[in-house]
Amino acid sequence: MSEQSRSPPTHFFTLRLWQEEDADDEPVWRGRVQYTASGEVRYFQGWEVLVEILLLLVDDEEANI
Repeated sequence: MSEQSRSPPTHFFTLRLWQEEDADDEPVWRGRVQYTASGEVRYFQGWEVLVEILLLLVDDEEANI
């Protein structure tokens, strides 16, 4: 198979989201993400943290290839 015909690697996650109120009764998103390749689970609060976790999990997996 040539380099050009290979598709880029894909990564699969399961994601659970829920909304809670913080100490000031403001809504905040929390969640649980599991990387199916390794089974690793991380919990997070806020969208920015979710993106950081996804990037870390993908980088760790690609480093092990």
